[in-house]
Amino acid sequence: MRNISPAVFGLAAGTLFAAACGSGSRDIVAARADFREHAAQCTAQYGYSPEAGAALGPFELGASERPWRECVYRGIDQYLVSSSLTPEIYSKAIAEDRALTDAVAAGRTTRAQRAERIRQLLADIDRTEKMNRAKIEQMEAVNRVVQEETARQLDPMRRSLMVPLAR
Repeated sequence: MRNISPAVFGLAAGTLFAAACGSGSRDIVAARADFREHAAQCTAQYGYSPEAGAALGPFELGASERPWRECVYRGIDQYLVSSSLTPEIYSKAIAEDRALTDAVAAGRTTRAQRAERIRQLLADIDRTEKMNRAKIEQMEAVNRVVQEETARQLDPMRRSLMVPLAR
C-alpha cells in the first residue's frame, strides 16, 4: 500500500467528518430546548395545550387545536429538522400526526390511540437521534486521531523547513 500524504489524508477525513455532520450542524439537545420554547409560545398564542385534551371526548378536537398543531409543526421544521442527521423522521411524524388528527375529527381514531402512536413515534425519534449522536461522536474521535497523526507526520517536515540550507 502506498503512503498517502498526511495533508490529503487529513483533507479526506475532514471531508467525511463534515459530510457526516453537515445536515446536523446544531446540537439536537439545544435544538430541542429551542423547540420546547417555541411550543410554549404556540400554547400562549392559540390557548391550546395537549394536557387540555383529557377533558375532551375521544373523537373531539380542542378549540384551536389544529392551529396549535400547525404552529408546533413549524417549530419542528425550524428547530429540529435543520438540526438532525435524519430530518425525514420528523417529516414522517408530522405527516402521521396530521393524518391521525384528521382521523380523530372523523371519528376513526380516538385521542388515546393518537396519543399512543405519537408516543411510539417520539420513542423512535429518540432512538434515532441517540444513534446519530453516537455516529457524530465516532466521527469526531476519528477526526481527532487523523489530526494528531497529520500533525505528527508534518512536524519533522516543518522542522526541516526551519533549518537554513547550507551551501
